[in-house]
Amino acid sequence: MPNPEPPVKKSQFYVKILADNARVYTIVSDQSFFGFFDLIYAFAFAAIIGLTNRTPISYGMCITLLTIWLWTKFNIVKQESILSIRDIGIQVETVYINGRTVSRFIERSKISDIIINEGITMLQVKFYMAIIVEGQDRMVVVFQHLLPKYSILIKVYRGTRSIIFNESEEPIENAEGLQSI
Repeated sequence: MPNPEPPVKKSQFYVKILADNARVYTIVSDQSFFGFFDLIYAFAFAAIIGLTNRTPISYGMCITLLTIWLWTKFNIVKQESILSIRDIGIQVETVYINGRTVSRFIERSKISDIIINEGITMLQVKFYMAIIVEGQDRMVVVFQHLLPKYSILIKVYRGTRSIIFNESEEPIENAEGLQSI
């Protein structure tokens, strides 16, 4: 059987138990602000300035390249977390590298189910955790930007279901009868 763990970006996983009825699961990305493609952008930027006659078109291209670079940099996700509180609900939070935070709270009464699903993209199978909300046609995907490994998703899934649905956290056996981590 193929390994269900696709290659993923480096990240760190934290669990914080706030009480018997509340937990926070956090994934923190190790992605740096500057990388290989930033060097390519810098060379392209320098080439446009050095090889052109410094016309309004070349300045426009430089401004466009700089705007695209800044937009991609400020949309890097640094951290994603899920806070589950028994009888209250779930808060899903995304923190970007510039400090911007996007949070969404889902009341317990509106949570139909919590699932782990798989999506197929090109030649990869990616597992993700989602919350099915009553009255909405779309699921709320947890950790949608950082996409942690399957083994981490299982831990978050079990812990979240134990808090929200009062289920036990006993290991679930997979199809081959082996216990998942």
